[in-house]
Amino acid sequence: MDIKKARVDLRLGKTIYDMPLKVAYYARVSTDKDDQLNSLENQQNYFEEMIRENKNWIFVGGYIDEGISGTAVKNRIEFLNMIEASSAGKIDLILTKEISRFSRNTVDSIKYTEYLLKQGTIVYFISDNLNTIGEDAEFRLTIMSSLAQDEVRKLSERVKFGINRMIKDRKLIGGNLTGYYKKDGKYEINEKEAPLIRYLFETYATGKVGFKKIGEELAKMGYLNSKGEPYSQTSMAKFLTNPRYKGYYTARLTEVEDYKTHKKKKVDKVNQIIEKDDRIPAIVSEELWDKANALHEKRKKLPSRHILNQQEFIEKSKYTCKIRCMHCGAIYIRNGGSNRQSNPTWSCKTYKVSGKKYCESPIIKESYLDKVMIGIIDEFISNKKNYLDNVISEYKNIIERNCEKKSREDYYREIDILNKQKDKLLDLSLKGMISDTEFKKRNDNFNSQIFEIENKIKSIKNKDEEMKILEDKLKELSNVLTKKVNVKEELAQLINILVERIEITKINNDRKHLKMAVYFNLHTDIIDMELDIH
Repeated sequence: MDIKKARVDLRLGKTIYDMPLKVAYYARVSTDKDDQLNSLENQQNYFEEMIRENKNWIFVGGYIDEGISGTAVKNRIEFLNMIEASSAGKIDLILTKEISRFSRNTVDSIKYTEYLLKQGTIVYFISDNLNTIGEDAEFRLTIMSSLAQDEVRKLSERVKFGINRMIKDRKLIGGNLTGYYKKDGKYEINEKEAPLIRYLFETYATGKVGFKKIGEELAKMGYLNSKGEPYSQTSMAKFLTNPRYKGYYTARLTEVEDYKTHKKKKVDKVNQIIEKDDRIPAIVSEELWDKANALHEKRKKLPSRHILNQQEFIEKSKYTCKIRCMHCGAIYIRNGGSNRQSNPTWSCKTYKVSGKKYCESPIIKESYLDKVMIGIIDEFISNKKNYLDNVISEYKNIIERNCEKKSREDYYREIDILNKQKDKLLDLSLKGMISDTEFKKRNDNFNSQIFEIENKIKSIKNKDEEMKILEDKLKELSNVLTKKVNVKEELAQLINILVERIEITKINNDRKHLKMAVYFNLHTDIIDMELDIH
């Protein structure tokens, strides 16, 4: 549609009803409740009848989003499909009920209507009597969208207030939960769905299978989600981590950061509410719940969560991020395609991606690397035992010296005291007992002290994490030194524990003649050796 020409026609007395246009409509309801879905059906009938009654218009389809909020666009699939169709020149006019149906976000409303105009598509908001082809449309749209957005903000505040009141009264928030009925403010076990939850926990806790396999097995047993499909891995992870299944009340686990985006973030554990509640009968025991969740947390920390056979993964990745090319600085990567499954190699990433022109570093067979590293580590453990004992002892002393005398709780108590003093200071100021200058001086001093304490808390947290990593590393090293080690069988674990990095350099520009330097953790000696890989 030629917007410039259409505006000229409008000035000459024509209306959009007089123009030959390809017309679509957009409708949205924010919940899937019956009354809203009935409203949606009425909208559909109204739009289609309106379009077909106009002989100059061609109906090119309707775009409908059900159960979707209007504050963010990214999840509104049909809305985005409509934008795409407009970009392709398939739509000249979009009919919609009102601005709040199109978007309750002022920025989105203006952004998309402007974009559509550039594509030759106008939007007619029927209830608001606003047509984006009008000269004053942008000004009116800005005002009306702002009003719609502010209404969302007020609604969000009312919802938050209501939820906080329910939490204060310890009312159960939410409706039915898979495995339960909600009745008279209590949960009752739904014996048709509870076996699903029990099977999930019992099977996952064995450590032999993951969510995908469990979902497939549940589907075979007849357990499907509301859409008649197998439960997704995300859904089962939510079931598994929900403390209600062990008979606990939960609240404030997450909070909405921004009412416009609906983006949620996890609440700090100290502010979460998780407590035993007799109104929620347990479907699984606390012991089983804890066991399954401990395994889930452990798997989340693996480099690749979907690999259940951790041993196989460690074996294949034992040199990952360990080997470095000294010619270009890139890491070495594993080449284990179908033609190399029985004999994988390791090569510089630059060479692998860009070819010899950019790096001609050596290519090393994994079997050859293993043979060399078995010899190095075997000799290292034999010769360095006493040295490593001394290193471990020294690092333990470092840990002890770095232990803070004050805990985070002590510092939080200090902040509470300072905040109470600030409150008293404010009272003195309001009663006129101290001047504004004196108030500012003292208040700034309190704020400065609080800021320093907060930095100390952050420092403790970072130091705790560093010390925990170091302690874990020392435990691993101690285990290596105190047991009889089969280097060949435990090579992958030993490389992970002992080796910091391996540097590869070709000698005299010969890719078959190289220097390999092995750096061990905890700043022990470096082992250099020359190798011929013919």
